[in-house]
Amino acid sequence: MAEMERISTIQLHGVTLGYGERVLMADASVGFGWGELTALIGRNGTGKSTLLRTIAALAKPQSGHITISGKDVASLTMKQVAENIAFVSTDDVRVQNLRVWDVVSLGRAPYTNWVGRLTESDRAKVRESLQLVGMADFAEAAMDSLSDGERQRVM
Repeated sequence: MAEMERISTIQLHGVTLGYGERVLMADASVGFGWGELTALIGRNGTGKSTLLRTIAALAKPQSGHITISGKDVASLTMKQVAENIAFVSTDDVRVQNLRVWDVVSLGRAPYTNWVGRLTESDRAKVRESLQLVGMADFAEAAMDSLSDGERQRVM
């Protein structure tokens, strides 16, 4: 356990996930560290998305708890979670006339003031993000005009 805590950023501590009587994952204790690539592999309906939603504080575990950098996710505000976790849902995003730039800019929301106005530093991060995923040329494109793969890259 000490090794997991030393290297890990996200930790599951005896986490059980499920819906009602249906248990998807029982008593899981594992850590995920900075700079590591982790793949969740399994059949449909086995709890992969449920686990990700729970880590992002969008769902609660049936038992156990999850920590991010040593802090219990349940004790964090949604703003604090958003500052530490990026979550790309499998849900399809199709909003008419919503530009790619606007969608990526929403990722800066936890860092803006109460008005939500982007600073030049925020705009630079949006440009960098679009560049990193190869979508810089699509910044002004409407989300509903993109292919499924392009939309997923934007998200």
